[in-house]
Amino acid sequence: MLGNIIALAKFVEIMIAGLCAGILGSLAGLGGGVVLTPVLTLFVGIPMMYASGSALISTIATSAGSASVYVKRRLANDRIGISLVTATSGGAIVGSLTANYVYEHGLTWIIYTVFGIVLLLSIIPTVQRSTCELPPLRNPDKTTKLLRLYGVCYDPALKIWYKYWGVRWWLGELIMFFAGFISGLLGIGSGALKVLGMDWAMNLPMKVSTTTSNFMIGVTAATSSSLYWHFGYIQPFIAVAAAVGVLMGSMIGTRLLIRITNRQIRWVFVGVLAYFGLRMTLRGLGKEHLLPLTSLERNIVAAVFSAIVISALYLLLTYKYTNTADETVIMYRTQPSDTSSIEEKFIGVTSGLLKYGVLVSVLLMVIGLLVMVVTGHGLQFPLSIITDPSSQLNTSLIGTATIISGLIKFDGLCIMLIGLLALIAIPILMIIINMVRFTLEHDILYLVFTLIVFINLMLAIVVLPVLIR
Repeated sequence: MLGNIIALAKFVEIMIAGLCAGILGSLAGLGGGVVLTPVLTLFVGIPMMYASGSALISTIATSAGSASVYVKRRLANDRIGISLVTATSGGAIVGSLTANYVYEHGLTWIIYTVFGIVLLLSIIPTVQRSTCELPPLRNPDKTTKLLRLYGVCYDPALKIWYKYWGVRWWLGELIMFFAGFISGLLGIGSGALKVLGMDWAMNLPMKVSTTTSNFMIGVTAATSSSLYWHFGYIQPFIAVAAAVGVLMGSMIGTRLLIRITNRQIRWVFVGVLAYFGLRMTLRGLGKEHLLPLTSLERNIVAAVFSAIVISALYLLLTYKYTNTADETVIMYRTQPSDTSSIEEKFIGVTSGLLKYGVLVSVLLMVIGLLVMVVTGHGLQFPLSIITDPSSQLNTSLIGTATIISGLIKFDGLCIMLIGLLALIAIPILMIIINMVRFTLEHDILYLVFTLIVFINLMLAIVVLPVLIR
């Protein structure tokens, strides 16, 4: 009985961390991993590789939970997302292979330091664009017209319909490859860089950037997760607890985002980047004894830094806010536009897949957990081993045949693993659905984009695990 109580307490602790990560991740388009990984490593004491693996799995839950609403409400632009995820999925493969080398050679301090620096640098372009509600007008370029990077959406916070268009797709694509690389390397959705690529490089509105980022993040994370699964960087209990919490948080954050303005989202974005960016940098340098601060001292320094950044920006930019409050909104205002019957139908199908797919996968995870609590074990492992964050039980030790055999026997651990696999499968099915959609629309260009993404996914899931055994 005591062991069951301890297991449930650990589950709740990790789930609460996931809840906070999910709220912040869905608000800022970060996917949750950028918050969850530091929380799990810094405050819950989970090893970096397991925290990264769990964050990747949870990122898919955030993406599916949030994007199901964003796609249906037309806040996320699925065409722009699919065109850019061609680069993030390729980058995720390279980043995951690099992460495996780093972990095998005991260079985790590099992960911490790079993670922190990436977050801190992401603050600069975000702040530069914080003086207006919608981005400054840029004329459409060749990529705008060739790739049809246009969109119209309704913003409940502004209570208007507005039009937008993307520019410099090539620059966004370059940033997306780097975002995918960082995703695979650090075990995050790399939403900070995806938002940066769309907000700064492609001049898209912040709310469109964050919602489209959530749409893309699941595919990027699924690519990396497949390799992390093979490398053994996913500990089932931690991943399940985090995914459940992140899904709950993303549902809350999604409803908050619809009601707040683009500027307010940027403040959340900057605050999160400032705190965790400095915190992770200090942790990485501390592991090499370059800045030997205690955990409490690192927390205090990071919190003070975050507060100073937000306060300074508020004081410096408040006056500019009042001068630019209505100008960009007036220029972007438009009327609602119609969509084709095929697009309308497939938007509903995609939204339904994301919504119900993630609910089914999480339900399987919870059922698996309850079965293990009742039986006290999963496969041949006792509950105490399964729930120990530092145990060596991971996905590399459990083959597909074992999972199927255990599922037939209604084994709790195998049911949990099927839930995790179902979560990874959601973005793959989403890409297949869009392949069908673009085929029916006779849209050759975007059919090619979806095929590229599908090939990258198959490389990560089928080909590379065989080649690197």
